[in-house]
Amino acid sequence: MLNSIHTKLTFTYIVLIVVVLVLTSLFLLNTLEQYYFAYQYEAMTRAANLIGGIVGPKLASTPDITDLSNVAVDFSRQISARILITDHKQRVLGDSQRVDGLVGMNLERPEIAAALAEEEEQSWSVQYSETSGEWVLQVAVPVLYEGKVTGAVFTASSLAYIHGVQRDIRNYLIAATLLAIVVASLLGRYFAQKLASPVKALTLAAEQMKRGDLAQHVPVTTKDEIGRLTMQFNEMAQQLAASTRQLKDFVANASHEMRTPLTSLNVLIKSMREYNLDPAEQEEFLADIDQELGRLIHLVEELLDLSRLDRVAADDTMVMTDIVPTIRTTLEMLEKKAQTKNIAFSYELPPSAAPIFAVLHQIKQIVFNLVDNAIKYTPAGGQIWVQLSEEPDLLKLTVADTGIGIPPEQREKVFERFYRVDKARSREQGGTGLGLSIVYEIVKRHGGQVWVESGLQGTGSTFVVTLPKAALPPV
Repeated sequence: MLNSIHTKLTFTYIVLIVVVLVLTSLFLLNTLEQYYFAYQYEAMTRAANLIGGIVGPKLASTPDITDLSNVAVDFSRQISARILITDHKQRVLGDSQRVDGLVGMNLERPEIAAALAEEEEQSWSVQYSETSGEWVLQVAVPVLYEGKVTGAVFTASSLAYIHGVQRDIRNYLIAATLLAIVVASLLGRYFAQKLASPVKALTLAAEQMKRGDLAQHVPVTTKDEIGRLTMQFNEMAQQLAASTRQLKDFVANASHEMRTPLTSLNVLIKSMREYNLDPAEQEEFLADIDQELGRLIHLVEELLDLSRLDRVAADDTMVMTDIVPTIRTTLEMLEKKAQTKNIAFSYELPPSAAPIFAVLHQIKQIVFNLVDNAIKYTPAGGQIWVQLSEEPDLLKLTVADTGIGIPPEQREKVFERFYRVDKARSREQGGTGLGLSIVYEIVKRHGGQVWVESGLQGTGSTFVVTLPKAALPPV
């Protein structure tokens, strides 16, 4: 029954309104009862005191029963109550009820006894009358004359009017409660549907995503928490769809890149099995196999590097350090490779630089990949120049060459995985199309930026990497 938020909200609205109306009704009825009771008690007490003031002198002398009864009758008509006047021995000397009155009888009432003893707190009571079948308020007050108690005035009034008013109000409140339940059901259903509709849309979209349909977009209809949740869901869906597309592309590209060396290995091994080759030909085939295996191992290593960078929680911890020694060591190692290819290789590094938060082996990989690419695609007789400079808030690493260059329209794509400007030439050089992607991911994780420009003398390429300096606490 309560399996949907729509039903739960509607039910909650109804319960809240019913509880509030019931509590309000009880409070109102109790307040009205106390008000009317206090009003009636005050009116009866005031009338009894007036009667006492009138009959006090009469009780002190020889009382006239008829006169006292007439006084009782007059006041009885004014306050709609029965009035009895007694002497100090509780003998009734006046009664507002002419027929079947109690004149001449002793009225043993605790209220009268309390009034004669001037105990005000016990001189009144509420009792059920078997004769009239109604609840009755009874109040007694002492009659004082010259400082002495000479008798008492006893009044009794029906509470039927008060109970009737309460009954009418209770009926009105019940009708109002029923009407409120109907209104609450309609309004609750409306507001619950309005509130639950975006949640339902989110649920349906999530179910579609679970089935594999990631192209989901839920309209944002509100600016509250649900609206913000919907926006976050849409952004998550977009990112998930983009990540899934990248993953599919990545798997397809990785499979394609692996298939080429594996196919070559398959052909070479089958040829060695099926044909009788002389030792020179065998050596040539083994050299080709070794080259293809090297390409495959290099591809797998770079895929593993990307996989490590893609993990949400990186195992490597950044430390605040000077990266100049790491860059210098890496450049000295690559300088020999450049000289072997007859490339003029030079670099400018400061003795030290401002510290940054970095993972040193990843900084080494940035320098290695950029310079190694420059060596691969710069012909003999070319130039490669590396510089590390310091700016107010960052370090700037520049790697420039006079190689084949990158067309302007392709410069934004070179950091995509498996992207090659010249695929045939790249494979000949042993490139996998992952080196610059690894550089991009490392730089991004270090909070920096990387981009490519035109190279030296308007030819080749210039790669620029910026890394933010570590923020030092004030001295």
